[in-house]
Amino acid sequence: MTEVKNLNGTTKNTPKEHASWKAWWEAKQGRKFSYCSVSGCIKSAEVGAHVKKAHGSNKWYIVPLCIGCNNKPSSEQFEVSNTSLEAV
Repeated sequence: MTEVKNLNGTTKNTPKEHASWKAWWEAKQGRKFSYCSVSGCIKSAEVGAHVKKAHGSNKWYIVPLCIGCNNKPSSEQFEVSNTSLEAV
């Protein structure tokens, strides 16, 4: 597990070669969205969310999140599975 924070205000950033960040993540990972990647959340993942690790670099990642977890404030840290992080 890795502690991350949401990057709010990134909605207008879109991938060049895909229609959505969900499609981009699925292509990179070679698998489909299933559940939200946040530890303890059992909702279905709906969006490819921009996050950064809470500690360390400012590198951006896409991770599958449900709408509720995607709306967490950027000041709130939460844990996601390491395997769900895809570097942008």
